[in-house]
Amino acid sequence: MEVLLFILQKGGVGKTTSAAALASILTQVHHKRVLLISMDPQRNLDIICGASTPRGSEQPSMYHVLKGEKSLEEVLVQTPVGMLAPASNLMYQWTGTPLLSFEEYHRLKDDPKALMEQLKNRYAQVTNPQQDDTHRLERELKRIAQKDLFDYVIVDSNPDLGYLTTLSLLCWPELKVIIPAFAEEASREAILELYDTIRVLERKDFNRKIDILGFLLTRYENVRIHRHYEKFMNRMAKKMNTQVFRTHIRKCVAVPEAMASKQDIWSYAPTCTAAQDYAAWTDEILKILGEG
Repeated sequence: MEVLLFILQKGGVGKTTSAAALASILTQVHHKRVLLISMDPQRNLDIICGASTPRGSEQPSMYHVLKGEKSLEEVLVQTPVGMLAPASNLMYQWTGTPLLSFEEYHRLKDDPKALMEQLKNRYAQVTNPQQDDTHRLERELKRIAQKDLFDYVIVDSNPDLGYLTTLSLLCWPELKVIIPAFAEEASREAILELYDTIRVLERKDFNRKIDILGFLLTRYENVRIHRHYEKFMNRMAKKMNTQVFRTHIRKCVAVPEAMASKQDIWSYAPTCTAAQDYAAWTDEILKILGEG
């Protein structure tokens, strides 16, 4: 089972569009078993997949998985592009299990011995890789992998470098990272910041491998400024021991139209330039992963 993470803290670069397109083409064209995991509380992936729920809904979601209240299987929803573990706007407020909650403090504040015991037990929990929140998604995916239910897991991260992004980067011991970006200075700076974060996480766990498969240039136009930044991206990729994918996703009006129609670009307009680019890029990905 391959786990692919779409990530960049800069919003609007095409993470969700690219994740949904890849899932759709893998499912409909290559007949792969795909699991999509939405780690973005904005829930754009849920919308594109046709699985959006009302804001504040109590429907089981990744929020409940991250809190340890539900297993991954318990929140899955069938969509045209594969099985989906939907997000929730409640994920904005999730920063992990506290050492001591407000309710626990008021319950134990008059019993110092019990209070210290609670703190001791909670500290043991949050620092244990077999029980902590940080590795919960990894444990869930390992359990899923043992059941051989999926060929690919595609994770759509949120657009920042906060707690949810860290959980996404730690979701698999041999993670494959895809970085969608524009040919512009802001994307270049965001990639450098993300690269520093990845290296820090790898240094903290020598058994973890976060492999950047490449930079995917989106909304690309064959104009001077885009070609200029493409050269920058190629030099930067070489220093990071990765690449800029050969296939660029050309700017196409059908992309925002597809999102407005609550569909992925391949399902909405498979003959448009962006959809054809995503199909060629999917072939490129499969070849890199040894399946092409």
